[in-house]
Amino acid sequence: MDMQSTDLLCRSPDMTADVTPYEIGAGKNLRLTWANDMKISPYQDIAAMGPCAFWIAPRNSTGVGKVWSKIYEYDNDGTDSATWCSESINAKGLFDIVIPSNIPSGEYILRSEIVDLTNAYVSNYDDFTMGPRVYSGCVVIDVTGGDDTPLKNPVSILDVYKPYNKTPMFLKNAKAAGFKLPGPAPYTT
Repeated sequence: MDMQSTDLLCRSPDMTADVTPYEIGAGKNLRLTWANDMKISPYQDIAAMGPCAFWIAPRNSTGVGKVWSKIYEYDNDGTDSATWCSESINAKGLFDIVIPSNIPSGEYILRSEIVDLTNAYVSNYDDFTMGPRVYSGCVVIDVTGGDDTPLKNPVSILDVYKPYNKTPMFLKNAKAAGFKLPGPAPYTT
């Protein structure tokens, strides 16, 4: 995938059109289902090894521009006992995150991503067929019971994944010591 294409945002049509949002309370647990194809079959290809991140953007933004705030990430600390996010997704493709309690109420695009490092033996993002791959998907949520504090320091996803972002050389079954997801730290108050 071209890391500067808007396809990187959600890999899906306009998230503002004809989608009923899923209502979730601020501070509540949200269970997400990963799918490996458009038929929404369970994510079972654990060959995708890497970290994951979850982002939100106001729904009316359509995800374009500096509108994304990272709300959760799961990195690998590089130790032998560490696991990647993709390894933690169970056989049914489920993953739980908590919606921050301090975000404003409203409708958001919730973007999930796995950065697959199994082919990251190319030292940068210039070769989109052989470098790290970002698998993303989005849903629309309606957060209730939040506060009035605006989201801090939103970023553009397309600015986060620049072609010059370096990644370590990586072998499929090895740990990538020190790999850090691009972008800001997850949102906090």
